Amino acid sequence: MVNLGVGLGLGYGYGFGSGLKATPAVSLSLEKGIIEGIGPGVIGIGGLIGYKGYHYDYPGTDYKARWNNIIVLVRGTYHYDLLQNSKLDTYAGVSLGARIESYKDTYYSEYLGGRYDNSYGGARVEGGIFIGGRYFLTDNIGAFAEAGYDMSYLKLGVTARF
Repeated sequence: MVNLGVGLGLGYGYGFGSGLKATPAVSLSLEKGIIEGIGPGVIGIGGLIGYKGYHYDYPGTDYKARWNNIIVLVRGTYHYDLLQNSKLDTYAGVSLGARIESYKDTYYSEYLGGRYDNSYGGARVEGGIFIGGRYFLTDNIGAFAEAGYDMSYLKLGVTARF
């Protein structure tokens, strides 16, 4: 399975101030069922790569702060035919990987005449949990939705089965 999704919600613990704006999270995930017969379901493994950005415009000024996040995760899933519908794939999972973040703030560098660089970057461990479902409109193409926490609280998108 391959999912191409758009995520909603702030995520990552950034402040909820009135000036903070976020781009929708964009993600691409892959998954393959690897073990059948564990109870009534299938265990799958895969990965996700995605991007999410934030920016804050300081009120009444031209100063800006920007955060860029790239996330790379390994995901494990358990698929269970919850509603006994061959077009519906329901699952739950966990993820673990890295978030690579960069930050740039123009306020301090411009305010102090370029003598102060308030930018940083780095990587940190990220994990998440999620539940989701895919509904197939044809044998190979469908739509998916996931709720939980990794890049965003809700992801919606298209899915393809190969």
